[in-house]
Amino acid sequence: MAAADFVVDVCRNNPQILIFLALAMGYALGKIRYRGFGLGTTVWVLFVALALGQIGINVPYLLKTVAFALFSFCIGYKVGPQFFAALRREGSGYIWLTLVIDLTCLLAAIGLGTLLQLDPGTTAGLFAGSDTQSASLGTAEGAVAQLPVSDAQRSTLDTNLAVAYAITYIFGTAGGILFFKIAPALLRINLRDEARKLEERMSGGLARAEKPGLFSWTKELEIRAFRVSRVNLAGKTAGEVETLFPGRVAIDKIRRGGQAIEPTIDTPIESGDTLVIHGSPKWAILGTELIGPEVDITTIPEVVGEVLEVCVLNREAVGKTLAELGTRKEAHGIFLAKITRQGHELPMTGDTIVHKCDVMQIVGLEEDVERAAKLLGYPERPTAVTDLVMMGLGIVLGTLLGLVVVHVGRTPVTLGVGGGVLISGLIFGWLRSVHPTFGQISSGAQWFLQDFGLNLFIACVGLMIGPKAVQAFQTTGVSVIVAGVVLCLLPLFVGMAFGKVVLKMNPVLLLGALSGARSLTAAINTIQEDADSKVPVLGYAAPYAL
Repeated sequence: MAAADFVVDVCRNNPQILIFLALAMGYALGKIRYRGFGLGTTVWVLFVALALGQIGINVPYLLKTVAFALFSFCIGYKVGPQFFAALRREGSGYIWLTLVIDLTCLLAAIGLGTLLQLDPGTTAGLFAGSDTQSASLGTAEGAVAQLPVSDAQRSTLDTNLAVAYAITYIFGTAGGILFFKIAPALLRINLRDEARKLEERMSGGLARAEKPGLFSWTKELEIRAFRVSRVNLAGKTAGEVETLFPGRVAIDKIRRGGQAIEPTIDTPIESGDTLVIHGSPKWAILGTELIGPEVDITTIPEVVGEVLEVCVLNREAVGKTLAELGTRKEAHGIFLAKITRQGHELPMTGDTIVHKCDVMQIVGLEEDVERAAKLLGYPERPTAVTDLVMMGLGIVLGTLLGLVVVHVGRTPVTLGVGGGVLISGLIFGWLRSVHPTFGQISSGAQWFLQDFGLNLFIACVGLMIGPKAVQAFQTTGVSVIVAGVVLCLLPLFVGMAFGKVVLKMNPVLLLGALSGARSLTAAINTIQEDADSKVPVLGYAAPYAL
């Protein structure tokens, strides 16, 4: 007994022990998946923190505030460029769909809270958990802090807020994935067939296996050398020889006698030249038939290649399709390995439109890659550098914005620290896209600050309310669970009907948009797997940013 008391005293005097224990256990349990489904790290961190918090410890309020500020700023910084671009570019469809879903969720939460006589804290937690919006939890805490109630009442509201969030988040995630499993049947479509049709339409009517190399996308490249022996090739240009291949290849070097030539598409080919080409193996291997005998590549001067990720920022590239970019002279010899938007890989079809801040991974000769990077935007070379001056200033300005309170009648209205810092992050993220040499936060730092900041905040919340959580669950648990099921599914059904009947959206893009509006990353992954296509991501990105 004395040993147990000693451990409890140590934990109470050193709360960082339980904070990091909750994080470690939460991250470990978050890796558990059953048939592709998992609750994720955040829910497990909260559950573990609630359990550990039963001993009763005091966590510094400042730590919780700083953690949520880091998370809010980084999530805003990440989606800022696409948020403002979506408002200008995506048209009214995605905007209206997102507004309908969010408004339905908000009104339903208020209605259920009134019907079940739930207090404001429980209602806010119901909204945040059912909608799987962890950011809403912190924002609601800031709103509770502004209510004209006693400290005891405020503490009760905070407890109910976190408990309702924890209870409803489980079905918010599982129910969301279940909805997207049955949604194709409700829409009376075969998701895989619809995705294939859309992909073929975006590829100019060609089946997936017949896609031309409009931007030469491939994940495998080979470099081979062939000696020109075909009589009909003498006098042709390098560009004309490249077009003899059924897929796209590039002639990188020409060895003529003892001289190495850097060719252009207009360089004439002579009999006996050795051509160094690179491209997909299934095309490059045809060189023996189209050019002549293969030459040992080791006898050719070294060819330096490069793999580079480029953030698309330039006006010459933004808004263009991959097919249009592929016709540019700067794209000669360039192979697109993948293109991502907000971390999700996009389908590489001719009609895929490139948006601002999409990241394109390009492969080719070093000089070709550097030339293409200038066309596309800003090369994101591996770096560990983070502009802490910008981040610190952004959080300061966001905090000051969040402290502003406007009274509507006798009701205080405020963004709260979380909301203010989120807006600041949106603005600084957008500024970074306009001036890419300013305000860099490396991808690794973004992930750490966003993920760790959120889960550190959640751990603090769970530990602080732990002793009161059981009582709160016993008081409102069953009614909150039922309300959570309704609040999870109702906005999705309303959004699906609105998108199909009013907006007449393509069903594949509609499902992607619904998952984006709900910020359900697990759902978009499920949709892509069921569709056997990355096309649904095209509908996901804009609603997610909004």
